[in-house]
Amino acid sequence: MGSGAGGYVRITLQTLLSSYDSGTRRLHRVSELAFTGAPIPTVGPPEDLGKIDPGLPTGPHPAGKMGLGGVRPSDIDQFRLFARMPDGGLVGMGLTSDKTITQELCGAFGGRWAGFAVAVTPTGGRFKLVADITLKPRWQGGAARPFQIIPIVMAFGTDRFVDHYLLAVIAAQATVEQVETSVVQPYR
Repeated sequence: MGSGAGGYVRITLQTLLSSYDSGTRRLHRVSELAFTGAPIPTVGPPEDLGKIDPGLPTGPHPAGKMGLGGVRPSDIDQFRLFARMPDGGLVGMGLTSDKTITQELCGAFGGRWAGFAVAVTPTGGRFKLVADITLKPRWQGGAARPFQIIPIVMAFGTDRFVDHYLLAVIAAQATVEQVETSVVQPYR
């Protein structure tokens, strides 16, 4: 990206080689960073999001569970999760902070995590989720635009996080510009 670059760009980090040596406990990784033009985002937040029913409370056996990495439960002021329906409407999936799920996340991935129980799961193999999150970022350093990367993992039914993979990442940054991230993972 040189001078005069404008608009939006999709930045993709593709892994070309990833080899872990368990004897030395070292990861050797070769990656390629690609920059391609991206359309200007035109989708804004859903109208009247604050007025939409957040969904049923979770029961003793939640239908799903979700985790936000790099944050503590106390860092999350509000987190609501919705399924986007084919007609564009939103249905609350019922999300509740959960200490047991937080402990499972920390055990599976290490570091800081905030775990949540999900009361309702979307149907079908492909679905869209809308997350409404208010959090206290933990920016450090003196960058003009500090950011915090927050990994997201999700599991349904009796799936365990140790058997799961990264769903998405949030690039939390103090900006009004839309920041898009993408994750490509093999589905297992």
